[in-house]
Amino acid sequence: MDFPLRELAPALTARARTWQVLGFAWTIGPVRANGDKPVVKAEFESAGLVGDLMIWVSGEAELSTIRLTDDRVVNKHYDLTTVDDLGVLLDELVLLLTDGTVPDAAMVSRYPSHPV
Repeated sequence: MDFPLRELAPALTARARTWQVLGFAWTIGPVRANGDKPVVKAEFESAGLVGDLMIWVSGEAELSTIRLTDDRVVNKHYDLTTVDDLGVLLDELVLLLTDGTVPDAAMVSRYPSHPV
């Protein structure tokens, strides 16, 4: 089953008010062929966080964030099968932004400029 990559933009738009309140700006790229595994990439930034979200047609997704105040990196791999799974990913991103809740199974580290 292929994940519907073109659903990323509507999923982000559905949360437009949340992104606005959080001062969060998204840039969504086009779906790219990427050989036999199409992918879509969205980049985001706010005053305190930058990162990107990549989703492949296989449903594999990578969320990568860097908190600017201390260079804390939070990365998580997802296996999406439905648009609802994408909603869970975005909900976890909102919780990370609003109260610092790190998603289960996420990798947390510091960017090299700040020793761990």
